[in-house]
Amino acid sequence: MRLSPILSVAAAALALGACKPAPSSKPATEAAAAAPTAAVMPRPQASVVELMATLIAPTADAIWGAVGTTEGPKGPVDTKPTTDKDWAELRKKVMLMVEASNLLAVPDRAVLLPGQKFTNPPGPGDLPPEKSAERIKAEWPTFLAYAQALQNSALATLKAADAKDVDAFQEAGGSIDEACEQCHKRFWYPDAPTTP
Repeated sequence: MRLSPILSVAAAALALGACKPAPSSKPATEAAAAAPTAAVMPRPQASVVELMATLIAPTADAIWGAVGTTEGPKGPVDTKPTTDKDWAELRKKVMLMVEASNLLAVPDRAVLLPGQKFTNPPGPGDLPPEKSAERIKAEWPTFLAYAQALQNSALATLKAADAKDVDAFQEAGGSIDEACEQCHKRFWYPDAPTTP
């Protein structure tokens, strides 16, 4: 009869038993106080207006301004990403837009925080912030659908950036504009005068 397998198992069991952590020298109340509490997430801190002003609008402007033609002192100037570095920088902007749509979808985000002011004064037909908030709450599934449309447009733009396809990038960037405008017409300025 061979004892070596049995002895090996017994030695392993003894070794594992020796690996148990030493009992804590801290009293139980101290150990409980040091333990992390259950996470309560997400906890929105920025208002919708702040997200728009500081993240979404500047990011959209960077995307829309990345491709196009402007008038320079010596005639038209074409702007477009041409190097890998240009595309990589543009991709970062587009990824911000992809993720910004997730931030819009966080429930219970205030439209405007107490004491917070608009950067630009509201225009004709704009809803006051409390009315926008009421509408978003009453039509939450619709608001989420608009956030999803924004993300889908941003994902198409990201795909075009990854392919380094200027035409597809410009077209997808236009769909971001359309997604923004449709949401704004519903929740921000439903009564704005239409331009002929």
